[in-house]
Amino acid sequence: MLDDFTRHDLDGLHDFWTGRLPEPLIPDDEAFEALWTLHPEDFHEIHIHGRKVKTPRWQQAFGADYHYTGQTNRALPLTDALRPFLEWACACVDPRLNGLLLNWYDGTLGHYIGRHRDSITDMIPGAPIVTISLGQERTFRLRPWKGRQALDFPTPHGAVFALPYATNLAWTHEVPASKRATGRRISITLRAFQSAATPP
Repeated sequence: MLDDFTRHDLDGLHDFWTGRLPEPLIPDDEAFEALWTLHPEDFHEIHIHGRKVKTPRWQQAFGADYHYTGQTNRALPLTDALRPFLEWACACVDPRLNGLLLNWYDGTLGHYIGRHRDSITDMIPGAPIVTISLGQERTFRLRPWKGRQALDFPTPHGAVFALPYATNLAWTHEVPASKRATGRRISITLRAFQSAATPP
């Protein structure tokens, strides 16, 4: 597991891993377009500071519900286009992975994701969080929880990140807004849940 990944020591206690999809799994233009068409028409709503706001990107869970910020992103069945990513991640990172959350970023609309720690509701303790980045390169930024130090990692097409369970508790991550980001990006985040909503 993680043999082809590079380990990054964040603070002497927590680490972060970077890798790349095998070439046959990296979508060409046609396959990327097919994945792009999966995004929902509406933006998901979340609770921030006691009120509902729409996320500045499209979002949809597949295979297992994702519970966070007082909301539940109800999962759709895993599609044939997404199954190879899950199978690869299970074989190469952690066999317990069973839920996918896709985020679609349109740079022309200023899409981003703010600083946060992923919800661990219903997650299997100790399981990593794996993110596959497709499309235009953006910045994946890590910061210590309640700290200001920032560590930036580029997200080229086909990049894979593995965030250990303990690191997610101690460090936040984000994809900040950028005026240079005018293209489209898809992130596929895989997690291990104790109960999947739909069979993978």
